[in-house]
Amino acid sequence: MTGKADSPDERVFQRVIDYVQHGIAVGELKPGDRLPSERELVDRFGIGRASIREALRVLENMELVRSQPRDPRGPLVLPTSVGPMRRSIAMLTATGGLGLADLVQFRMIADASANLLAAARRTDEQLLGLERNMARMRECMNLGYAEFSQADMEFHELVAEAGGNKLVQVYGDVTREAVLRLIHRTIVEADDQPALMLQSVRHHRAVFAAIADQDGLRASRLARESLYSYYADHVSSADRAIMADLVRECGGTVPS
Repeated sequence: MTGKADSPDERVFQRVIDYVQHGIAVGELKPGDRLPSERELVDRFGIGRASIREALRVLENMELVRSQPRDPRGPLVLPTSVGPMRRSIAMLTATGGLGLADLVQFRMIADASANLLAAARRTDEQLLGLERNMARMRECMNLGYAEFSQADMEFHELVAEAGGNKLVQVYGDVTREAVLRLIHRTIVEADDQPALMLQSVRHHRAVFAAIADQDGLRASRLARESLYSYYADHVSSADRAIMADLVRECGGTVPS
């Protein structure tokens, strides 16, 4: 039959992808649900097995479903994941589609917003978590930059979580990881690693104090000032000027 050819056709297997994406978007398909079996999908869409399998392969790469060959229960609908976004940002970074300046400028906006929200919404329990993280960060100074960097990342994740905005949290995490990949070699080969770590500890202590005081504007300003201080020397003069404007926008001071 012409409608069930052995080779996948993008025009037909896209219908299966659209069906699953729409179902998830409107809540008709929830994590833990099962799609119809491969045979049932063939009958439902009137297309060949090759097209069904190609659609399922794409959906698996998108981390929307997981399927097992010859599983009569049908593919499993997965919880939504930021994995595909992380891979896309990593690929754009690796291929030059996103540069350090793009990422840092976005971080200046995202981290400042995360700090602002955290100052307004943090709980006493979340403050305690941040205090524990800062203690671990100080301990990691003696263990090397890899361990310290992990604790540093966790501080920002805790702040974003306290802020309660999922979009700020997700995009902040992804861009921080991408910046770290780009700048990792520069930091690892730096002669003043202890000074850089100490600078970071002091910054996080100041951010913590602002969040504890529920001073969102100060917490927001500290994020932009710190990112400018860390990365201004690693970008072009034009991008540095934009970063300086981002600092001044929130009342911050740009080092002369």
